[in-house]
Amino acid sequence: MNPLINKAEMRMRAGIRIPVFMVFSFLIITIGNSLPLNGVQYLITSALVFGYFWISFRFVDNRSDISLAGLQLSPLWWKEFGVGCVIAVLAMLFIFLVELASGDLIFMGFSWQNAASNSWLFPFLIFFFQMLNVGFYEEVMSRSYLIPNFKEGFTMGKISPTMATIGAVIFSSIFFSVAHGFNPNLTLLALVNIALAGVMLAIPYLLTGRLALSVGIHFAWNFAQGGIFGFRVSGLPIRGSLIQIQQAGNPTWTGGAFGPEGGIIGTLAIILVAYLCVIWIRKKKGNLEMAPVFTNSYLQNEGRSQENP
Repeated sequence: MNPLINKAEMRMRAGIRIPVFMVFSFLIITIGNSLPLNGVQYLITSALVFGYFWISFRFVDNRSDISLAGLQLSPLWWKEFGVGCVIAVLAMLFIFLVELASGDLIFMGFSWQNAASNSWLFPFLIFFFQMLNVGFYEEVMSRSYLIPNFKEGFTMGKISPTMATIGAVIFSSIFFSVAHGFNPNLTLLALVNIALAGVMLAIPYLLTGRLALSVGIHFAWNFAQGGIFGFRVSGLPIRGSLIQIQQAGNPTWTGGAFGPEGGIIGTLAIILVAYLCVIWIRKKKGNLEMAPVFTNSYLQNEGRSQENP
């Protein structure tokens, strides 16, 4: 067996494709987000990441149909994006109300009530724009690229594409968690929760074959968490949130300085989002079967012969 090239598929093996893609993607994100462009840098980063993804998808991964990446934009795609946003905001509202009722946070007022009047508005809008782009390019990297490629790498012998997809979700979620490993105030529970969030974000992608719900959830979770309810987002403080709070209570429950993702209440919210997604998909789709792209092999998805040359 050639350790570098899969001759049946006429492309590099997943063990080469994946690290190359992730290294260059992180370089693009680091450089793009460091540009001093008052928020426009996030749009540039998103465009560059997607451009690199498309080149890798088409010419390195040797795929012919962008819809296999879950990015087939359509009225249904945008509807699912909106549903994902609603689900994520409801989950964050659940966290806010539970902590408020239990005294684990103190409501300090609204941003516009501060003496600095409108100084909150520009950071609020920038954060909205930032999270919209982050939600898109992180899902493209962590779900749309990693899951299919891990699945294809794991599919061998008695390991079917369906079984390999389960492994792909686990590995991509671990990678998603490790990628947040340098965030401030990180705890072991936070790492576990981020990995669980990776699984949660993968579920709608696997069941629909579209990335829309995942992008909507990712964007709205982060934006509502920091931009609306004033929590820290993965350890990062946010300026200009609509609601000003002071965090109290046991950090193991609330997440403390890392934000809800670092606490047990964040675990419950992640489970709630996954549950609401499954309920909605079952209602609309009628079943909870994986999309064909994940139950088929690479060659089946491409409509090519599976005989080795």
